[in-house]
Amino acid sequence: MIFSTTRHANNSEAESLPVGYNSTILKEFVDTLEDLEDAQTLDMGPVCQENITFFALRMGRHYVCDMFLRLKREKRKELQPGNGWKHLDYPDRNFDGIQLWDLCDHLEDDDVSRLVELCYTMLRATGLLMLIAFENKPASSIVNSFVIGQDYRVDIRPQPHLELPWEFRHNRALTSLLSNFTIVRSFRYHSGIREFLFKKPGGFRD
Repeated sequence: MIFSTTRHANNSEAESLPVGYNSTILKEFVDTLEDLEDAQTLDMGPVCQENITFFALRMGRHYVCDMFLRLKREKRKELQPGNGWKHLDYPDRNFDGIQLWDLCDHLEDDDVSRLVELCYTMLRATGLLMLIAFENKPASSIVNSFVIGQDYRVDIRPQPHLELPWEFRHNRALTSLLSNFTIVRSFRYHSGIREFLFKKPGGFRD
């Protein structure tokens, strides 16, 4: 199912969203993991049935932990910074792939560093980490989810119930926060959306 985001009646905010695109990085992420026996993946984006179905059909086991909603709840409760990461209590070296979507665009540097540490611990050796980052703040400030359709088409669905800050980083600043990983590939689309694929170092899958 492809969710169109180019025009939405009576919703000027949605009309200003970036248009969807065919993702080359997502295809490489999936193609690599599909070759593994019983691959396990973790999706930290907003809960999206299309994405759950997409990964569940291709991976041995697929987990979803909506960190966007959890971060919003933590801010509303005014708890101490960093408490939101308690939800990522998965075993060490449990996943072959982690999908962050644009979560880093809504975190300060210290929180990104903590998130990256957790991802490094949760990933097996040679595991993949995929993230998306906006080059500049979108015309609409609404937080979005990325919805996977056919042929690795990625469309953008507004999530108006989520109110999170925005943080924007140039490529060097972003990749420096992930320096423990090896960058496999990156791609910039005309809309200003950037995709990155990182790999955890290791000679073989542990």
